[in-house]
Amino acid sequence: MRTIIADDHPVVLMGTRAALEAAGDIEVVGEAANGDQLVDLLASRPCDVIVTDFSMPGGRHGDGLSLIDLIRRRYPRLPVVVLTMVNNAAVLQAMRARGALGLCDKRAPLKEVAVAVRHAAAGRAYLSETIRRQFDQAGVQSTADTARLSAREIEVVRLYVSGMSITQIADRLSRSVKTVSRQKRDAMRKLGIDHDSRLSEYARERGLSS
Repeated sequence: MRTIIADDHPVVLMGTRAALEAAGDIEVVGEAANGDQLVDLLASRPCDVIVTDFSMPGGRHGDGLSLIDLIRRRYPRLPVVVLTMVNNAAVLQAMRARGALGLCDKRAPLKEVAVAVRHAAAGRAYLSETIRRQFDQAGVQSTADTARLSAREIEVVRLYVSGMSITQIADRLSRSVKTVSRQKRDAMRKLGIDHDSRLSEYARERGLSS
């Protein structure tokens, strides 16, 4: 199985490559350090599965949900496995809804990535145990406040608390400044938050940042 991997941390990239190649039936045919490199690789190098980090700041193609959207739009048949530190069920569910077939917790043993790649190549979903527990808990606590946010609002909040301005987010997501500003305002209203500093604190507490 030909696989392209992407992560902005060299140590994670090296560890992921080693874990996949040790599996014996997976060949890493390319590595990328950001969304731009990943998109360029996909245009020039055929592969069977993508393994990508969720948060890779920088680059015109961005990261997170917008990058998943781009990949799924251009390569609808190509399975995507996401590596992430996010522990918020609403954000994780948004990844699945956008077409990520596998979700791997970066804190889990790297050998899980090979299992996820095999599942994805066969068209089957894969979740790390910790992520599965997040979904189970969310099923019990269906009134969790984050669940009230749309996927677009979640992405705006995630990028904002990472340090990006409204204008930068608008450029990243190809939306107008007015739209992004409204989505941030709507998210804060739904969450009952009236100050930007509280939004950052909330995001850290709820695992919206990664």
